[in-house]
Amino acid sequence: MPTLLHLDSSARPESVSRQVSAEFAAAWRTANPTGTHIHRDLTAAPVPHVDAAQIEVVTRLETAGIRDLGQARDAALTAEEKGSWALSWELIEEVLAADTVVIGLPMYNFSVPSAFKAWFDRVAIPPVIVDPATGQGPLSGKRIVVVTARGGAYGPGTPRHGSDFQEPYLRAAFAMVGLCDDLIFLHSEMTKSGHVPRLAEFRETAAGSLKQAVESARAAARR
Repeated sequence: MPTLLHLDSSARPESVSRQVSAEFAAAWRTANPTGTHIHRDLTAAPVPHVDAAQIEVVTRLETAGIRDLGQARDAALTAEEKGSWALSWELIEEVLAADTVVIGLPMYNFSVPSAFKAWFDRVAIPPVIVDPATGQGPLSGKRIVVVTARGGAYGPGTPRHGSDFQEPYLRAAFAMVGLCDDLIFLHSEMTKSGHVPRLAEFRETAAGSLKQAVESARAAARR
């Protein structure tokens, strides 16, 4: 049975990234009527940031060279470690179970929201990092769709292209854990043109960008 993990990270309930990720999820459910849709709102239910307890467990795994998921699952020793580790494993199990992951991800200050970063930092434990010898890991082969919303324009040829630390970061981070085999980005740009007077001339551009992202999301979900 196919499983979709749907993550949202925008602080705004009516955000563009949420709108497009919802379009993807709706089209996916139509195409997979017997599938499982898991929605995790990283803003409504924030993931606690990595703490000293998790770092202690991760350091122990790295020192021992443990890459087996089963061994890692039971690696916490103290009460503090077990509490923190359980939080991480709930998230890891969701990713392991998913065939497809769609991520609603606004650009905040040229990069990703801290809500998403907290989620990723808990998921990226040593056993899910790809094996240097094979380039593969337990998360390899999953389909990842990243739906972004950007206040300005950051595509190739734009003045701010060099300030895009969102997509390059995600490509590097996902490659580390094997989530780049089937990775696509759907960008909605110039979203601030709707309320920032000096950007008003770009409202038509923003509308076209959003329309393209929605259409691409629906098509990608049916693939």
